[in-house]
Amino acid sequence: MNHPAPAVPAGRTKNRSSARSVLFASSVGNFVEWFDFTLYGYAASAIAATFFPAGNQVVALLGAFAVYGVAFVARPLGAVVFGRIGDRRGRRTALGLSILVMGGATAAIGLLPGWSSVGILAPVLLLVCRLVQGFSAGGEYTGAMTFSVEHAPDHRRAWYLALVGSSTWIGAIGATGVVLLFRSLTGDGFQTGGWRWPFLIGGVIAVAGLLLRLRVDETPVFQAMERTQQPARPFRELLRGHWRTLGILFAYFAVLGLFTHTFLGYLPTYLSEATGFSPSAVLWLTTALNILTIPAGLWLAVLADRHGRRIQIRIGALAAVLLVVPAYLLIGTGNVVAVLGALLVFLFAVSLLSMGALSVLEMYPTQVRFSGMALPYNLAYAVFGGTAPLVSQLLVEGTGSLLAPAFYASVVALLALPLLLRIPETRGSDLRA
Repeated sequence: MNHPAPAVPAGRTKNRSSARSVLFASSVGNFVEWFDFTLYGYAASAIAATFFPAGNQVVALLGAFAVYGVAFVARPLGAVVFGRIGDRRGRRTALGLSILVMGGATAAIGLLPGWSSVGILAPVLLLVCRLVQGFSAGGEYTGAMTFSVEHAPDHRRAWYLALVGSSTWIGAIGATGVVLLFRSLTGDGFQTGGWRWPFLIGGVIAVAGLLLRLRVDETPVFQAMERTQQPARPFRELLRGHWRTLGILFAYFAVLGLFTHTFLGYLPTYLSEATGFSPSAVLWLTTALNILTIPAGLWLAVLADRHGRRIQIRIGALAAVLLVVPAYLLIGTGNVVAVLGALLVFLFAVSLLSMGALSVLEMYPTQVRFSGMALPYNLAYAVFGGTAPLVSQLLVEGTGSLLAPAFYASVVALLALPLLLRIPETRGSDLRA
């Protein structure tokens, strides 16, 4: 007589091998997303020279940063589409579709003709590709977090989240390494065409990621919900029963997005302007810090699993308010040690704040968890994250002060502080609720 296989407890993967598969599958799309965004930041001057008319470097650079930011406008739409798919059809289905779309758009950027070939059509095509990337990213990061945490053992959720979150920095490191490689291989040719190869590599990585995601199972938490409940209408339920959580999440992701994209998208340019460091020196410096962020984040995750998440969120929120202006002042000295200390302040605040993503994820019931993370995350990143390089550059140009971006970031963090301090402790909560 055949007996049914025992059910896998919610929040647990079947074995160590499947846990590794889940983590790789969750991380690879996030890697591609941040690989691309970091590439764009480091190649901004080459992109400006390729897709915008020659003659005014400042205007071309502002145009390149504007296209960087406009991509985030499509993210809320992606959050609605992929969030609905994730909450109704499954997390794996949504993640498979998002990485397929993302990979195609990333590779396409590396193949687009420039201004000298097609004129005004060049920045238009670049904009279209960035909008498609933004749309696909609307379900990527929050979907990957949901997928990994719902597979995680209850006592190791922060660890799983940190491993997936580290793919953000690994993507940035990978992009930096590829840029350094192609700069060394092509020399001055990087500006005129060598920058295209890293984007093509990103598309290939996305294809590998799709294959990985097709090989892993749906989360046990979602499977358990499917057996006991009808599919929800996630956005209606969010607006009716979880609007306070949506507001807290928007404030949280506004601060996190602003700081993250200031570091990845704007500071490479700012460091060159404020200190006179060469582009290669900036790349090496930020790469070293990105590498350091990974063990720091994993160590904080161990503490969060043992002692809770709330203390880290509060310290990170206060650091975001109090330490940004001093950090920019240190950068302005041009001293290498001082600049390194300033960049560590940014990464310190971002690493501590990152644990808030787990707390708010644990606050949602299963039937709206994907959408409840994706919508405020992408709205906040559209308003504050994607615009961070453009707004920072405009503030510097408009005020003549290199400290203007620091005051902007501090004010945003201060306004969000009361809501960030209200994020509750969620360690030990039941994801099956």
